[in-house]
Amino acid sequence: MAFAQARVHLPALIDASFTCNYTGAVNPKTLCSDANIQSNGHAERVVDRILKPIGLLRNFSVMECPNTENCFATVVKGERFIIYDGAFMAQIEEDTETDWSAISIMAHEIGHHLQGHTIDGKGGQPQKEIEADRFSGFVLHQLGASLDESMVAIRALGNDHATRTHPAKGPRMEAVRKGWVDAEELYPRRHGAGDRAPATAVASTRPGPSVMIPTRPAAERSAVATSRVGCLSGDCEDGTGVFVFPTKDRYEGEFAEGDKHGEGTEYYPDGRVKYRGSFEDDLRAGMGAYAYRNGDKYVGQFAQNLPNGKGTYYFHDGDRFVGYFRNGKRHGYGVQYNASGQQQTTGTWQDDRKVR
Repeated sequence: MAFAQARVHLPALIDASFTCNYTGAVNPKTLCSDANIQSNGHAERVVDRILKPIGLLRNFSVMECPNTENCFATVVKGERFIIYDGAFMAQIEEDTETDWSAISIMAHEIGHHLQGHTIDGKGGQPQKEIEADRFSGFVLHQLGASLDESMVAIRALGNDHATRTHPAKGPRMEAVRKGWVDAEELYPRRHGAGDRAPATAVASTRPGPSVMIPTRPAAERSAVATSRVGCLSGDCEDGTGVFVFPTKDRYEGEFAEGDKHGEGTEYYPDGRVKYRGSFEDDLRAGMGAYAYRNGDKYVGQFAQNLPNGKGTYYFHDGDRFVGYFRNGKRHGYGVQYNASGQQQTTGTWQDDRKVR
């Protein structure tokens, strides 16, 4: 969510009448100012995507405020904002190996606004967090997340003990579950009751970004499901084989000394492609392609599991960036295009920010 930033005016947060945050930790009032708050066009499109399944339009601004280590819903002089720390959101994605974590955090904060929590004059309350968590679970179901994926953020960031404003992790996870189940009952997308609460973990046991490329038809996906773990066929030491991890992620391709090495394909538990390309010493390296769960996709060069070198990043809304990457971030010369293929901007990026 760290793309397409532009500075805009925002009243000082010291005057904020109400602020709700995801973890109950850092308060942004003394950290954000007119000098460092930035709007974020791509994050706004992510928010619009969250709102689309429930038929609502965005009536608040989405801003980035560095060094807050949180995500907030707030009202400043009567105007509503979602404010987040891009580095914090990127770190939770890396820690959980899935971008569903950041999306669920954003959905939670949107829930505060939509349910009137920021304007009711009652301040922060545990019940408000429960309601926002339940909204998050409902929305993530509608966006295609599994129940386990919908709870990954609160599982990673939630407190083991309740505070004055935030419930403990257990009740919050239960609220997310209820929201997800509510959506499943209204808009079922699975056929078996056992599929309602998948038990497999989201994170892979091996390093790397959590991604998928939805290219395999449903019939093919179901054909690869298995309860077995380990080397299913071939030579998973020095040769070509099929290996299933405890998370049910699967790899088909070449091995060397027990590591993924050469050409291969990684799959998610449901059979969708995670990554297709080259590996070196168990890491993605060379040319390959993967797409994030929110619909974004990257095709290009890799090193140490991350985009490194020349490549193209395709946003799910049709925009794309063609240029150079380092450690998974845009770094060097690049060109941004809109969904119709028109060139929007050219320049030089450094650590995912356009510097000239």
